[in-house]
Amino acid sequence: MKLFNKQSELNEGNISFYAHIGLISIRFAELESLITHIIERLINSDNDIVSSTLIENNNLSTNLQLLKKINRCRRYEEEKISETILKINQLRDMRNFFIHGVWSDVKIDEEGTYVQCSNHKHIYEKNSSGQLWTRYHSEQFRLKDFQEEIKKIDAVLVILKELWEDLEEEDFL
Repeated sequence: MKLFNKQSELNEGNISFYAHIGLISIRFAELESLITHIIERLINSDNDIVSSTLIENNNLSTNLQLLKKINRCRRYEEEKISETILKINQLRDMRNFFIHGVWSDVKIDEEGTYVQCSNHKHIYEKNSSGQLWTRYHSEQFRLKDFQEEIKKIDAVLVILKELWEDLEEEDFL
């Protein structure tokens, strides 16, 4: 098994793929930023620096758990926030795979062009026959796969922007 490919150069064949991977990263950064703003607003400190300082080193998973906990007290749009957290968690695994995976250069088959992403970490799974360790899990992605993922992220971004804008009007005192 060939573990690493020759370093890819940008070219007409791969630039669309890399652009879509980059766009997913950018959209997810925006998503994470909106989550922090929503948490800060729900904390409702009299000082923005205090709210920001409390969560500045959190990763997305920690912030989603914190959002859920804080909102149990605030009871703000509970169903909408719970559903949104669920959607983000579903997207998060794929985002991590995209960002931390090892990418092949563009390949061509009978269906057209694609890239392959591989996870080089050991993954533990427990199954009916005991335990199983796997490594080098790979998946193929076509441009349409990236476009579908971006649509899912964009849909969550719309919800988060609405929540954040509506929270600007809330007074939890």
